[in-house]
Parts: sequence; structure tokens; C-alpha cells
Amino acid sequence: MTTTSAPVRPAAPAGFVLTGRMVLACFLAFFGTVFSVNFYMAKVAIATFSGLEAEKPYQSGLKWDSEIARARAQDRRGWRVDASVRTGPDGVSILEIRQTDGSAAATAGIEFDARFTHPADRRRDVTVPVTKIEPGLYRGAAQVDDGRWELVLEARKGDELIFRSQNRLDVRRAD
Repeated sequence: MTTTSAPVRPAAPAGFVLTGRMVLACFLAFFGTVFSVNFYMAKVAIATFSGLEAEKPYQSGLKWDSEIARARAQDRRGWRVDASVRTGPDGVSILEIRQTDGSAAATAGIEFDARFTHPADRRRDVTVPVTKIEPGLYRGAAQVDDGRWELVLEARKGDELIFRSQNRLDVRRAD
């Protein structure tokens, strides 16, 4: 008598079984996480830095030759403009501007505009109201946060811009 037996199958593995649905779920979870993080980071980056340095860069570029001519005229005037910033007792930054012409006399009929511009975020810029104290001496005060700033000074005679300077400085409160 001959006995025939059915082929022997291996036993089903016990424990973890990787199925197609599980692979799909892991794939969707991984890329869903990556897309979510990328979306969040892009949203935060756009909200904190606009990326704009100039309102109208093309038009500003076209004015370049006139800016060079204005700067040369400013150099020929031989003005000396000294600005200092100190912290007042209430934590307010006090700006003092002294101006003299080539003959060490104050120039009559000019008004200064001053502003602290933040190098990376235009939304933090602070305009400083400047008042003439005496001929050649101007003073203003504004609340300016600690940190690195650009101090932009502009002098006007009527509607004409006759002086402009931009200087980087660090503002620190006295403790």
C-alpha cells in the first residue's frame, strides 16, 4: 500500500505581518508630515519677513544717476554732520544732531528728518521727530529697541533734499 500525503506548507508566521494597506498608511503618514511641516515653515517665513527691500526697485534703479549727482553735490558743500544717540533716564533714545558747513557755521533754513531703520524688517522702523534747538543743533527722542539699526538722516531746504546719510549703529540701554 502506498500512502500519498499532501504537500507540507510552512506554518503562518506568528506576530507582525506587513500588508499592502499598512505600507500605504505609512507612506501617506510620512509624506503628510513632510508637507505639513513645509507648509507651516513657509507660512512662518512669509509672515516674519516680507522679502521686500524696496517698494519699487525698478523705478529706484532708474533714479540711480540722479542719486549720484545729488551725492556729489552734497560732498561739494563740505558739511559736517555729527549725530549721537544716548539713552535717557526713561529708556527713550535721544538723538542729537550737530550740523556745520565748510566754514564751521550752521546752515540756516534747513530741517532734519531722522529715522531708525531695521536692517531686516521694515515694519520695525522708527521715525524720530526732530526739533531745532538752536542754529546747527537738532534733537529728537523715540522709543527704539536694543539692537543693530541704520540711522538715516536727511536735511531738506524747502522741498529739496540737500543732505542724506545712513550709518549703522548699535542701540543699548544703560543699566
